[in-house]
Amino acid sequence: MSGQRQLHFTPGPVPISDEVQYAMHDLQYHKTEDFTKVHREVNSCLQKIIGTNTPVIIGAGSGTTGAEITMRGLVPFLSNVLVLVQGRFSSRWAELGRMFGHNVMTLKSPWGTSTSIDDLRNALKEYSFQSIWITHTETSTAVTVPLKEYCDVIRSVSPDTLIIVDAVSSIGVETISMAEYGIDCLFTASQKGLACPPGAFILALSERASDKATIYSEESMIFPSMVHHLPGMFSASMNHTAFFTPPLPILSSLQSTCKRILENASHFETLQIQAVSIKAMVQNINGCSAGGNALGVTAIHHDNAKLVLRALLEQGIVVAPGQDDWRDTVFRIGHMVQYSQSEIQTLKEALITICGRI
Repeated sequence: MSGQRQLHFTPGPVPISDEVQYAMHDLQYHKTEDFTKVHREVNSCLQKIIGTNTPVIIGAGSGTTGAEITMRGLVPFLSNVLVLVQGRFSSRWAELGRMFGHNVMTLKSPWGTSTSIDDLRNALKEYSFQSIWITHTETSTAVTVPLKEYCDVIRSVSPDTLIIVDAVSSIGVETISMAEYGIDCLFTASQKGLACPPGAFILALSERASDKATIYSEESMIFPSMVHHLPGMFSASMNHTAFFTPPLPILSSLQSTCKRILENASHFETLQIQAVSIKAMVQNINGCSAGGNALGVTAIHHDNAKLVLRALLEQGIVVAPGQDDWRDTVFRIGHMVQYSQSEIQTLKEALITICGRI
C-alpha cells in the first residue's frame, strides 16, 4: 500500500483531523504564559469531560504510564489489591500490582463478559482491599462494564477501598462522572476517544486520593520516583506549571479536541448511533458475528479472522487483530471518532467482498 492513504478503523491510535495536526504546532515552550493559559483551559475541559472538580495531571507517556504512576504513588507496600479481569488489558493491572510486590487478587470473567455484581459484592464482604482496579472498557473484548453499579457496591460494602479506573478506551466515548460515581483515581490517554496523537497520559485524583498520595509519600510507604512523583505532579497541575518537560504538541491538540467535544452537544449521541450502526452492519456480513457493547470498539468473530485482517490491509483498510485467547478468531473495528458515511461504506463493501470469498 506504499503511496496510498490508508483508512484506519483502529481502537487507538485513532485517525487525527487536519485541525488537530495544525494545532500541534501552537505551543513551543513550557516556561511561558501561553503554556499556563493552554494548560488551564485543557485542565478545565478535561474536568468537565471526566466529571471532576480536582486538577487533572497531563504528562508524557501512555495510559500504562498513568497506571504505573498510580500503582507506585497511591498503593502502599504490600497492599491487598483487587483487580477485575475480563481481557488482556485488565489483566495487565494484576501483573503490574505483582511487579510492585502487592497481594493481588483477581475476579476473572470469561472473555466477552464482565464481573457480576454479586461476585464483586461477595469478594468485598469476604476480604479487605486497599484498592480495586476496574477497566471501564476492555479494548481486547469490546466490553464496557457497568461502572456506576460497581462503584455503588464498593462504596456501600467497602467505603475505605480506593476505586481506581482505567478509562483509556472510554473517556470521550462513554458516559462517566468521576465525582458522581465516587471514583478516587482515573487514568486515560490521548490517542483514543480524545482523538489526539499518542504521547500523553491523563490522570485525575479525588481529594481523598490526593491526600493519601501525600501521606504515603511522606511516610515512605510507596516506591520513590523523581519523574513519577504523584504529589509533585498533582501540585504542579494545580499551579498550571510543568513538573517535568510536558508533551507540548499533545497539550495543544487536546486544547482543540476537548473544546470540540464540549461544544458539540450531540457528540456522545453521535458516537452511540455510529456504534449501533457498525455493529448491526457487521452482524449481517457472511461469517461475521459482532461482539461487545462498547461504543468505541467492536470485536468481530470470524473463523478466518487473520485472513480477513490481511485482505482488508491489502485494500488499504487497517483494523486491529484479536489478542491472546482470540488472536486467531477475532479482529476488532475501532470507532472512537466519527467517521463519514463514505468511509463506513468503504469498510462495509470491503468486508462483504472479502468475507464472501473466504
